[in-house]
Formats: sequence, structure tokens, C-alpha cells
Amino acid sequence: LSAGLPDVPITLSSDVCPEIREYDRMSTTCANAYVQPLMAGYLQRLADALEVMGVKCPLLLMMSSGGVTTVETAMANPIRLVESGPAGGAILAQHIAAENGLDKVLSFDMGGTTAKITLIDDQQPQLSRSFEVARMHRFLKGSGLPIRIPVIDMVEIGAGGGSIASLDELNRILVGPESAGSTPGPACYGQGGTAATVTDADVIIGRIDPTHFAGGKVRLDIDAAAKAVDTSIGGALGVSVMAAAAGIDEIVNENMANAARVHAIENGKETHGRTLVAFGGAAPLHAARLAEKLGVERVIVPRGAGVGSAVGFLRAPIGYEVVRTRYMDMRNFDAARINAVFEEMRAEAEAVVRTGAPTGDLTETRTAFMRYRGQGHEITVDLPIRAYQAEDEGMFQNAFDKSYKELFSRIIPNLTVEVLTWTLSLSTDPSLPKPVKVPSALAPGVPQGERTVFDAVSGQNVMTPVYSRTSLEPGATLAGPAIIVEDETSTLVTAGFDAAINSLGQIVLTKKGVAS
Repeated sequence: LSAGLPDVPITLSSDVCPEIREYDRMSTTCANAYVQPLMAGYLQRLADALEVMGVKCPLLLMMSSGGVTTVETAMANPIRLVESGPAGGAILAQHIAAENGLDKVLSFDMGGTTAKITLIDDQQPQLSRSFEVARMHRFLKGSGLPIRIPVIDMVEIGAGGGSIASLDELNRILVGPESAGSTPGPACYGQGGTAATVTDADVIIGRIDPTHFAGGKVRLDIDAAAKAVDTSIGGALGVSVMAAAAGIDEIVNENMANAARVHAIENGKETHGRTLVAFGGAAPLHAARLAEKLGVERVIVPRGAGVGSAVGFLRAPIGYEVVRTRYMDMRNFDAARINAVFEEMRAEAEAVVRTGAPTGDLTETRTAFMRYRGQGHEITVDLPIRAYQAEDEGMFQNAFDKSYKELFSRIIPNLTVEVLTWTLSLSTDPSLPKPVKVPSALAPGVPQGERTVFDAVSGQNVMTPVYSRTSLEPGATLAGPAIIVEDETSTLVTAGFDAAINSLGQIVLTKKGVAS
């Protein structure tokens, strides 16, 4: 077909989504076919332009799964790049977890339009094989087009700096999912925006200094922010602009906290006992308050937090995942058939990875999607990397029992187990960094000034010290409340937290009374 129609892009479902569930497979194939001409043309022009410039290194692109791949693979299957931006942030959080020796982390990425929350356990982000795009109701599960590709599992909610605040029919404050975007943007940007946004609220309550936004290159209009908040919220409720702005802030924080709680519960986990890793332009401003709502006792804000996802791109391994649906009833366990499936998948994945990494060792992971006979959906079960033998039937059963019990706290005896789908991931060395040493010399940081900031817990305006991040060396400490400013973002240290700078220059917020 390609030979007869050389100028017509062709997408085959057997290449894009070779697994069962016909509707998901069809929608994934259609989505890939829809974006392929546009993406392939753009990527080809980009590759050609780089070659003209004399750039000889491979062009690699981030995928939704957290690995990077070659431009040729991306041109053929651009659907695998759909969630690439947030995936880069999860990779950054994974590395920060390793640098700090943390086993339980909650990745928190809050930018201009959305907040993304990802669970990371044992320094590995949680993975999924499906998500939705083009939702009729932007953040309502089940209202969009299902896409079945490897993806880092995350919950996304309409909570960003540009998220618009309004009142519902009961005069309750709502925040998002609608966003002012970059055009016209929040009212304080002075570009014609009139809707009240989270950024406008942050300016009013003192978390953002309007004279030093973006390192002083952008001057924010606090009067425009106050007018927008008063028109949209304060006037209708009969409260002050400060109270209305504080209400917006509390609602967006509670929305994010609730989403994190539900996401954790749906995956059989909890938020308590985790460390929050906050990045994105807006996350450091809201991380401490979010942590208080979730019962989280430690927050880490990395260097370059405002461009955290881009930093994650640079740390991602070259990798590719292959999937095959091959049904097997465990009563008819066939080790030779399983080995043949994995050999076929290994060859396909290695052909892709070796395009970008011709030499070097590769790391392989295997999973099986298993369920009790009669159930509608499967769970993910990790498998050892080796040739399987006939006596491994018990090993498969035990692995399924372990995973099922972790999710549902029980197993169902005397029910047949079956496998529907197998996956194999192959990547270059995914080694994570070693934990850093805690600075031995601790010294109080020196504030550069102070300003009034509204405290959500006490409901009072509090004179708050302001610190420049560039002046805080490793080992510096400070007590909350405080604001740490930098060109890309600002970090709010609430009254319930203290902060210190670790050996990597990361800000570590620790709940008062808890050992750091």
C-alpha cells in the first residue's frame, strides 16, 4: 500500500496499538493518523534545519512513557509524545527522590494552566497504559477519547496560575478548569485580561512581588488584579479583595489536595509519609500549603524549578516499550510460547533503541497484564528477566497474588488466572544518582527585605522575611514564614515549616518539630 501511495501517511493499528479492546485500539490509531502528517512534517523540517546548522548529534524526543526516542520513531508514532511534557517532570522528581534517598514521593508540577500529580514509589514513577485526550469536560474521567499507549500515570486538574476563579449558582468559589492562558493572561499581566485568576490572587495576598516578577523584567499591575478579583468574587460575596483572593487561593489548594488524595486511594496508596517534590512556575508558591492539607511533612523545591520538565528531558534514558496481546490461561501454562513472545518484542524494541544508542548495555523490564477469569480489567504484574520453564507456573501465580493483594488487600482463592497482554521495555542505562550528603555546617540565611503576606491558617497579614535564592548557600537555614525569590518562581515557606538548602542547592522544607 505504501508503495502505491507514497505520499499518503498510513497508520496501522497492529503497529500503533497491537492489543485487545477494539474501541481503545481504534481511537488510538485514529488519533495517531490525525496528528501524524502535521508532526512528521514538523519533525522533518526540524531535523533538516539542524543538519543545515551543522548539528550532527541524534535528534531525540521525549515520550509519554518517560523515555526518549529517535525522530524516525516519533514521526511514525507521534501519539506516543502526547503527554511528553508532564512525563519529563516526573523523571525530574524521580531523580530528586534518588538524590535525597527517598522511597515515597509525590511529584507536584503546577504551571500556568494545570497541575499534575504523580506517585513515585521506590524511586520509580507509576506507569499506565491508557489515558484520555480531548475531553468534553476537561477534567472529567470518561468524557474523552481513550488513548492506549505507555504513559506515566498522573492526575491532571485545572489548577494553574492562569486558572480562572468564578462563583457558582450557590455563590461558592470555583477555580478552573477554564484558564486565561498566555493571551490575554491574568489581569495583572496588563494585556487585557479581566477575569480573576490564581496569579492575581497570589499577587494580592503578597506571595508574588509585582515589581520583581520574572526577575523584574515584567511589572505586574496589582490594581488590575484587585479589580478583577473584586468584580468576579469580592463584590458578589460582600467581602474584601484580600478575603476574596485568599478564598481563591484556598480553593485551588484544596482542589489539588483532593485530587492527590483520590489518585492515591484509587491506586491503593496514600499521601501521608511522602515527600512533595514541587516544580513548575506556580508549584513552589503553593507546595507548603498543599503539604499541610495532605499531612506531608517534607517538601523539596529543586533548582530551576520553573523549567523542571525540561530538566527532566535531559535526564531521561533512550527507551522504547513494545506490547503484545497473547491470551494465556494459567491452567494451560506454555513457557515456550511466552519466551517466543518476549524474544519477538525484544528484537523490535532493540531495533528502535539502537538507532539512538548504537552501543552500550540495555536494561530490560517485563510485565504481564493479568486478571481472574471473568473480570473485565487486568492488573500489572512485574516479571523476572529470564527464560521461563514449565515449572514457572507457580511463580506467575505468586506474582499475580502479590500484586492483587497490594491493590485490593485480599486474593480470591480457587479462581483461574489468565494473562491478556505482555509488555517489554528496553532502555539505555537508567541508573539514578546516589543520595547527597547533608551539609555539615548549618548557618541562618540573611533576608534581603520583608513584605506583608496573608497567612491562610491564622487569617492574618504577616510581615514576612524575603530571601534571595542565589544568596543562600548549601547549609543555609531559615524559619517560616518566609519567601524565597528567584527569577522563575518564588517559594513560600509557611509558618508551619522551616527550610534549609541541601548540598545540591535544593530547598528542603521540613515541618516544624520533625527531624530534617
